[in-house]
Amino acid sequence: MELVSGKMPTDASFGVEIDMMRWVEKHIEMQGSAREELIDPELKPLLPVEEAAAYQVLEIALQCTKTSPQERPSSRQACDLLLHLFHNRMMDFEKMNMDPYK
Repeated sequence: MELVSGKMPTDASFGVEIDMMRWVEKHIEMQGSAREELIDPELKPLLPVEEAAAYQVLEIALQCTKTSPQERPSSRQACDLLLHLFHNRMMDFEKMNMDPYK
């Protein structure tokens, strides 16, 4: 969450009553500019496939912060989810005939 949002867990913008996890949960369900607040401005501009991947990373992060350990993915599962996301992104770039590293 910190990497995508560019915020620290104790960021003052969350306020006293909400933590980073709740802030992400709240904003990820929104549309438009409220949802876009989740992505660090330093990462922008993003291509649509990159933006979608950033939101997917946040969703994986939310899964990893579930209260019940049984609801959380294992470290291996979380890594597999992130690798799958990365490989899908690379395939999207190939389809667009773009080099993601240029």
